[in-house]
Amino acid sequence: MRLSVFLPEQSTQLLTDLQKLYQDYFTPEQLTNEALQALIEDQQAQLFVTLFNDRHLGAVRVTTTDQEATLSLLCVRAITRRRGVAKNLLDQVEKLLKEEGTEVVKMYLDEFPEQEKQGVTLFMQASGYSFAKGVFRKVL
Repeated sequence: MRLSVFLPEQSTQLLTDLQKLYQDYFTPEQLTNEALQALIEDQQAQLFVTLFNDRHLGAVRVTTTDQEATLSLLCVRAITRRRGVAKNLLDQVEKLLKEEGTEVVKMYLDEFPEQEKQGVTLFMQASGYSFAKGVFRKVL
């Protein structure tokens, strides 16, 4: 499976796929086309997506400051989980961040729904992140 990871441009398909991706995480107000468009165009962060067969299967939002990046909104469509999509997305984003001079990547566990926290913890630790005080951290 060859997955592409990139910063998306607005399209009807992207908005549809983001609605499916985040349907269990966002409120209906956050899933409107306008709200998702604002997420894509946010100047304070970058939204990376992964694409396969013209469908966006995963996404992660990245906010950078100096040599540190914070990940948020990491999500993969439930139907495609446990197939390496999130791992590929994370690896590619980390590679891009390292090329830009980022030294540390972190992500907060409290942003995930309770039912996802155990799986996220296992995934992040398997991806080389340490965990302390509710924060996953990795030195690139």
